[in-house]
Amino acid sequence: MNIFIMRHGQAAPQASNDASRPLTEQGSEEVCLMAQWLAPQVPAFDRVLVSPYVRSQQTWQHLSRFISGKQVEYCDELTPGADADITASLLLAYGELEQDNNLLVVSHMPLVGFLVESLCPGTMAPIFVTSGIAKITLEKGHGGLFNWLEGPHSVHPHHPRPWPLCGSMG
Repeated sequence: MNIFIMRHGQAAPQASNDASRPLTEQGSEEVCLMAQWLAPQVPAFDRVLVSPYVRSQQTWQHLSRFISGKQVEYCDELTPGADADITASLLLAYGELEQDNNLLVVSHMPLVGFLVESLCPGTMAPIFVTSGIAKITLEKGHGGLFNWLEGPHSVHPHHPRPWPLCGSMG
């Protein structure tokens, strides 16, 4: 199974509470860039697990314009302070059942970094930029292999404004 772990796009610094912080315009555009970059590599996600927070839901909405998701679930286990080992156990269980599938997780720092560390023995928790995506390959009985971590500025590093204008995202 391929697991793609994505941090939500850039969010507004303040809202009535942390869960309701929406994406900024730049955050939406960065998600579009990452979606356009990832779409040729992943035609569809078999399962998508999304944090219930507004910015993560908006990230998935934008990403889904470019890559479809067959099953989408909103999971309380994907909030910023969630237990990475418990969440990793859930992902490993999916990996046992759906070995040839692509799974996407849309969540927050620090959880996304700790998930990589928990799934891939010997890997330190990486820092995800907003809209950053990591790929992990799960092989039955071997744990996870950390393939890569990319962000908006690493996929188009020389452009002064690397993200495309995506227009109104709704």
